[in-house]
Amino acid sequence: MIFELMGGISVAAGVFVALLWSIYQSILARGLLQYTHIAVAILTILGMASISAVSPFLAQILGFALAATATTAATLETRWNRVLPVFQIIFAIVLILGLPFATV
Repeated sequence: MIFELMGGISVAAGVFVALLWSIYQSILARGLLQYTHIAVAILTILGMASISAVSPFLAQILGFALAATATTAATLETRWNRVLPVFQIIFAIVLILGLPFATV
């Protein structure tokens, strides 16, 4: 049980850092990278809201959309900045698999 808890905390911390980075890039970047980060930030927030609303179907839809946009953001970023959208891709996979809604 402790491993699941620590794994969840690690993913959540990475997602929050990646969300802050996406908001930062939404303000400072220009062009396709800016629009991609705007979409990634919005989809990340909506994904978190779908967990709060206990809506597995909506979470899966948002997970697929977030996976596509976060993958695009990761390919458009340069150097080590590519690591942060990977956390959002992991969050998208978690949403797609429905892990926040799993019962023991």
